[in-house]
Amino acid sequence: MKTFCTYLDESNQAVSAFRNARKIADDIPGAKYKERYLASLDALEAAAQSKEIYTARFNDFKGPLMSGIEYGYRTMFDKIKDDLVKQAIPTMDLWSITSTADINKLNKIYLKMNPRNKTAIDFMEKIKDIPDAMKVMKGYLKSGRPPAVPKPGQFIKPLATMAASKLAMQFMKDATNSFEKELRKNVTDRTNKIYDKIKNITNPSDLPKDDGSKSIATTIFILRNKAGVRLIELKSDSDKLIQRLIDDTVNGIIDGFVAKNTSKLALILQKKNTPKKHKILDTSINNGLVENSMSFEFEDSSSFVLVSTVIFKQSKNGKLFLQYPTRFMNVKMSDGSRMSGPSEEKMIKEF
Repeated sequence: MKTFCTYLDESNQAVSAFRNARKIADDIPGAKYKERYLASLDALEAAAQSKEIYTARFNDFKGPLMSGIEYGYRTMFDKIKDDLVKQAIPTMDLWSITSTADINKLNKIYLKMNPRNKTAIDFMEKIKDIPDAMKVMKGYLKSGRPPAVPKPGQFIKPLATMAASKLAMQFMKDATNSFEKELRKNVTDRTNKIYDKIKNITNPSDLPKDDGSKSIATTIFILRNKAGVRLIELKSDSDKLIQRLIDDTVNGIIDGFVAKNTSKLALILQKKNTPKKHKILDTSINNGLVENSMSFEFEDSSSFVLVSTVIFKQSKNGKLFLQYPTRFMNVKMSDGSRMSGPSEEKMIKEF
């Protein structure tokens, strides 16, 4: 079993190898090949630092890496082949690099040459550690489906610090504590109203078609087939099921509100630290839908209003789910100017 020090040392060696291999980029012809080569090195370096990489991603990055090395080596070899021929040095084994094994083989050949070719030695020095680095990476492979690759130019939200996330979560819990009681009453009244309306229905075609009725019907009814006729029958524990549905709905709204909005607020607090002023401005609750607004003001005189909403959506399959859209409003910068069209990305980058 590897010791922790050995595990850490291997990671550092792989990172160093990928960084060193960037030095041959100028020898790679074609901007596209060079760009892919450098992007692969960046990704492999990041994976070496985190000590994990999906197998599919590793294979995706390995191709551009080796292609870049091959194209760069050809450029270098074209510069030295005439000198090698003049020195009567056999070149049959030196024409290309197509694998990590070739890197090891050619590095040994060039080191044994007398006199040594400085151009070749310098080039091989930059990539000689890639074979060992790739062996290290194989120890970090993980199975499963990798997340979708971001589109070019797509904004990728960074992770916030623990302290910023904790502070943002406290603000969100303060908000939910202020409206939980009203939310529970609203959801309870709405759910029981629908329940009382449909609980005595026996013919499925008589059920209302609205999303709320459909959701409650699937909770309280069993579908029966009696003498070839389809009927619905109220479950014996329907009262308990309704109460559980109410509890799950309220808890889901609150948990989602805290989690989603903590994520959106934390990175802003990370830049600005604790707000000088914070106030819950208003909360509107109707049919289980929530809209909450809070104001934040900071020591540098910048400020904004965060409007957080909870809405129900229905999938193509008829399943209800929650969404948590957020708007930033009245955004004032530290210089007193106003941000136009504030979005989460602009707030993270510019506020």
